[in-house]
Amino acid sequence: MSRATIRLSGLYSVNWINILVVLVLTSFATMFALANLSQVELHFLGVVSKPVPLYVPVFIAFMLGFAGGVLAMAFSRRKHKQEIVWLREEHERLQQEVDNLRNIPLQDDV
Repeated sequence: MSRATIRLSGLYSVNWINILVVLVLTSFATMFALANLSQVELHFLGVVSKPVPLYVPVFIAFMLGFAGGVLAMAFSRRKHKQEIVWLREEHERLQQEVDNLRNIPLQDDV
């Protein structure tokens, strides 16, 4: 089996895992929503909402937390990419210095 085939088969398995995870999470979310249909009123900073099913504020809180996590991860990823670029440039500079030192002829004081 060639290396390209192994790489492609790995990608296909990841896609199936992603689909399976999405289906499981969707089924849990649906079961949670169906089990929590009782009406609640939200009181926040003097504002009172109309009655909504309990699962609505829970899903909203979950989605806000997810969005905050994605935003934090995006900033962290950007920082790490910049650090990778800097480290590659530093590596090239140091590799050039090593190559230059290797090319300097040795001098004997004999």
